[in-house]
Amino acid sequence: MEGFNLGVLPELPQTVVVYQAIASVDFPRDAQGELSGAIHPALQGRDYQALNPGDPMFVTFEGDVIAFEGDRTVYPVFVNEAAYYEKGVAMVLTERVSRAIG
Repeated sequence: MEGFNLGVLPELPQTVVVYQAIASVDFPRDAQGELSGAIHPALQGRDYQALNPGDPMFVTFEGDVIAFEGDRTVYPVFVNEAAYYEKGVAMVLTERVSRAIG
């Protein structure tokens, strides 16, 4: 506000980066619908970080790694958020998009 009042404003960007949701992903489950795995440690705490095809997503309780099988880089958010467990959401996959302002 002070900058506005003084007539000294920074140059505003012409574009912004947004993350558009494209899919939600459930945890691995067995035939009875019970959890059979967890978020892979390499992905835990990495919201908004690139997840590439072949990168580890989950690790089963038997120790097997489940890799991301997508065909492009995505950006997971809400990774392992407890509030989403009962909704069957381990993470939401987003794509990074640049949008023009104005």
